[in-house]
Amino acid sequence: MLLILQYHHISKGLELNPGICPGTVLEKHLRDLKHWGFGNFEFDALDSEMFARVHKAVLFTFDDGYKSVLDKAFPLLSKYGYKGAVFAVSGFLGKYSNWEVPFLPPLPHLDKNDLRFLYSQGWIIGSHSHTHKDLTQLPEKELREEIITSKQALEDVIGAEVECFSYPYGKYNGRVKLVLMESGFRYAFKSSGFPKLPLNLLEIPRHSVYLIDISLRYKIDAFYTRFETIKAMISNGMAWLSPIYIRISQILKGHPGDED
Repeated sequence: MLLILQYHHISKGLELNPGICPGTVLEKHLRDLKHWGFGNFEFDALDSEMFARVHKAVLFTFDDGYKSVLDKAFPLLSKYGYKGAVFAVSGFLGKYSNWEVPFLPPLPHLDKNDLRFLYSQGWIIGSHSHTHKDLTQLPEKELREEIITSKQALEDVIGAEVECFSYPYGKYNGRVKLVLMESGFRYAFKSSGFPKLPLNLLEIPRHSVYLIDISLRYKIDAFYTRFETIKAMISNGMAWLSPIYIRISQILKGHPGDED
């Protein structure tokens, strides 16, 4: 069994953010996976049959490239013998996010030196676009800029080819996948779903991990598959509210009655 997990921000403790995972919970996940016999998935084994071939391996992925990946996740994964993949938003390196819904605070991102360090430790560095926009809503020119600019910027940082992509908000379509292929990306990860063989390497499914996921047993036991599917649909639906909120706030900000 290959278990691909999707995390975002790793917090010190509980925070008002359903997308976080407290460090204590992440360590429980690591401890349990080690106990259950899950080894580290070697990324060069990625192919269309990997879900059928791999026996008890886990790949930890972290979307957005928050600073907590280095401060919290990296030491914990290293402690238990695991590595990870981080998908960075290239236009926000060393900055704070601006796509969170109103009641969630902006979070700091990894900077260039952080990415270089993680890459030197065997982590995969991937792209999460340049400015974290809903790619399915962009005109062709802007779509290409979001994807190509990010790839080039991250390759300049780590000095190596960037082949992996994670869709912002988990949203993609055929047009987005075509631009990814034309830009040189070989792999792209979505936010949820179950693998269908042979696997489309531009639609690699993951198990999203949120604040309520104290245990990972629900993600590896087939008995809970329906529960996990419903939970993923609800969680991803909430994530899709972010680009809608941003669009509305931009409209309101430009309203003649608003002050600068």
